[in-house]
Amino acid sequence: MLYALLPALLLGNLNPVFSQNTIEFVQDGTHNSYSPPVLKGPTSIPQTLRFFINQDGNSDRGIYFQKLEKDLQLTFSFDDQPYINVPQHVTGMTFGAASGASSTNMKSVPVLNSNYYYTDTTRTVFTAHPNGPVGQGVNLYTNPGVQIFLSAKPLLAANSPRTDTSRYYYGKLRLKFSRPVSNPVLSILGLGATTNFGNKRLGFATELELETPTFTLTKLSGNKELFIDDTQTKILHDKSAITGDCDNGAACGSILVKGSEITTLVFKVYLRADGGPGVWGTEKVTNSGDMWHITVSLPEQ
Repeated sequence: MLYALLPALLLGNLNPVFSQNTIEFVQDGTHNSYSPPVLKGPTSIPQTLRFFINQDGNSDRGIYFQKLEKDLQLTFSFDDQPYINVPQHVTGMTFGAASGASSTNMKSVPVLNSNYYYTDTTRTVFTAHPNGPVGQGVNLYTNPGVQIFLSAKPLLAANSPRTDTSRYYYGKLRLKFSRPVSNPVLSILGLGATTNFGNKRLGFATELELETPTFTLTKLSGNKELFIDDTQTKILHDKSAITGDCDNGAACGSILVKGSEITTLVFKVYLRADGGPGVWGTEKVTNSGDMWHITVSLPEQ
């Protein structure tokens, strides 16, 4: 109970009139955050989504999406990418891609989708509203996420070290709101992936560092692998073995960005290995990488 009340204590000054409603992404054919048809990747072109109001959205007792009286959009973009000549991808970090089309080719997928490959059966991992309830409000069937992929091809080509301190900069992820907002919640699913060649595994996970000053990060909910550092600016994977499964090795959860008058959030993006005995890939298998999703929600404002 104390844990469930913590976000409310942190944000006790939020207007209680809005405490039951959340602003979310949805793609149901009637209310579309992304104007159809949804683009397929891989692409590094900026992606813009529109928010809708979900009445009683903090607890999922009902899903009642409506247009916002004051429109709100969010643009996801990449910049400062060091890997710019990656076969098939052009850049190391893209929207709408995954491993799996073949041993050498990436799989093209919609840049926005709800193919999370996970069900939050315990209702403890994702939280939509800064004031809770913890573990509720994010519906993985209803709330789509932007799919991001970090290709390990550049690391394979360079035979980069794979110790648990090996961390590689992939560029910046920029979130730009169309108007100032307060206290957005980032729900992130699947920071982690694994290669397995000859029963030798190597795990690696995306990690993010908030570069925008004055704002702080607070973990509202999530598994033990999702870790916020003491500076409250870094979204990290703990030092356990990394996999791609939220139930056993991938970092997943919801993070509050605490602050007001937020227009832009900039995160430095890294890929870190876990020191396993495996490799990034082989000459014949070069399609490895970390695929993950991010969806965003806010209290009504």
